[in-house]
Amino acid sequence: MLLIDLRSKFLSKNFFLLVLLSLSVGCSTTQPKPVDEQSNAAWEYRQGELKAIKYWRLRGRLLVSQGEDAWNLSLEWQQKDEDYQITLNGPFGAGKIKLVGNADGVILKDSDEQSFYADRPEDLLYEQTGVHMPVEGLRYWVMGMASPKQIKKPTIDGHGRLAYLEDANWKVNFKRYTQVSGMDLPRKVFIIKPEQEIDVRLVVDKWTLGAF
Repeated sequence: MLLIDLRSKFLSKNFFLLVLLSLSVGCSTTQPKPVDEQSNAAWEYRQGELKAIKYWRLRGRLLVSQGEDAWNLSLEWQQKDEDYQITLNGPFGAGKIKLVGNADGVILKDSDEQSFYADRPEDLLYEQTGVHMPVEGLRYWVMGMASPKQIKKPTIDGHGRLAYLEDANWKVNFKRYTQVSGMDLPRKVFIIKPEQEIDVRLVVDKWTLGAF
């Protein structure tokens, strides 16, 4: 039996997708504007700005699906340098887990305050919940950055922002951006792993930058 039941389908997958598609107010989509030298220069400048942000927090919603299974989750993510704390809640508070870790490893705490340890957050999350989510890469993607391990050159838009990238068999589409403290940060990110039929869709409701 799974430690927590994150598989509740009180909210249908189709309804959740409709909500994701409707969230457009106050945001800008990645533009098909031609990429030129100015765009590339803006990309390099943006990467430097984003790397300088050491403390951030976001609150949002996730739809994670694999085959016929789907999980609707709320997400809170706090990052301080290399330390992170990720809280995932199932529908209506039916289940809650917390991932606390850094580059040395991660601890998962369930709603019964039981703790489990692993080297990689993806492995631990899947073992305890059945949910596939690219936690290590997502740390960078949610900021609109390429991860240090990425090999393929990403696609940028005409504003010097990430539009698409491929990293460790994950295909990441940056669908929408929003302004936070004068910076464009991702608002809507769609991630797939076709060979395993994994689909992760993230909508960020609130960003907080700086110390908190």
